[in-house]
Amino acid sequence: MQPTPSPTRGAPRATVYQMAYFPPEQYEAAWAQGLLNATSHRDHGDYRRETEQTMQALAERSATSIRIVRMDVPDLLAYAQRTSKDPAQRRTRLAYTGWLHETGHTGYLWPPERNSPCWCGSGAKYKKCCGNPAFLAIEPPDPASLVLRIELDGVAPCVWRRVAMPSNTPLDMVHRMIQDAMGWYDEHMYAFETDEHTIIDPRSDSGEPHADGERLVSIATEAGATFTYVYDFGDEWTHTITVEEIRPGGPHNMFTILDGGGACPPEDTGGAARYQHLLGALADPSSPEHDDAVERLGEDFDPTRFLGATTGQG
Repeated sequence: MQPTPSPTRGAPRATVYQMAYFPPEQYEAAWAQGLLNATSHRDHGDYRRETEQTMQALAERSATSIRIVRMDVPDLLAYAQRTSKDPAQRRTRLAYTGWLHETGHTGYLWPPERNSPCWCGSGAKYKKCCGNPAFLAIEPPDPASLVLRIELDGVAPCVWRRVAMPSNTPLDMVHRMIQDAMGWYDEHMYAFETDEHTIIDPRSDSGEPHADGERLVSIATEAGATFTYVYDFGDEWTHTITVEEIRPGGPHNMFTILDGGGACPPEDTGGAARYQHLLGALADPSSPEHDDAVERLGEDFDPTRFLGATTGQG
């Protein structure tokens, strides 16, 4: 999916969503050229089922226009060569989709009429193809497990966690997994931020895409990719999250805390800079703010403490 970028929290919502789509023969060509990885469904039926489900979820929460942009592998490769981009990277496919739109390839408006040809290119009627409730009732398997490093920005000693998550996890569930891994108490709002757009807590009325309608794989598809998780818009705790590894899904694909270090700061301590100040005061009994630090952090608070790894159902 390529929404029109919404780069900052509170910005106007995109007016058009462009859904990049590989028809069957192009999907096979993309696999053959190494353009897809373990986060992509190997079966094209699962791929288009998830595409339809994603568009339906978008339509349920917004009146935004949605268009299907069919991708052609040779043309994508030519675009990548012309622009000196890596065709296997998601950002290249997004840029290619944007270029198609800018050059007049506006795609196909979704949804088609029930008796019109399906958007997927099968030639069947929409109601008997991707719009068929029986087709949509099948839940696509989660193709991959993403190993993520989560690091709280601006604090020392370093507070970090290494976790594994199913790639298709909805982002509102990813939020709860991050809360569990870090040690937060889920008392404030949150957002996920990428170079392309912001995905916000469903409780927000800002108009940006909501986390319960997007999945982890929409922002984390490649090893080395990074995104930001922001918790508590007052204290502004920012976390840099890096995709360290992509593993096959398998039957035991679940949320797991693999490793970590450092204690999570207590809630409502004022953000990273204030927390660092409180740590200094806690370690210095002569500080005029020592008593306040004890009250906020606890007399025995150890910023290096990490309680260990746990496993939970993803």
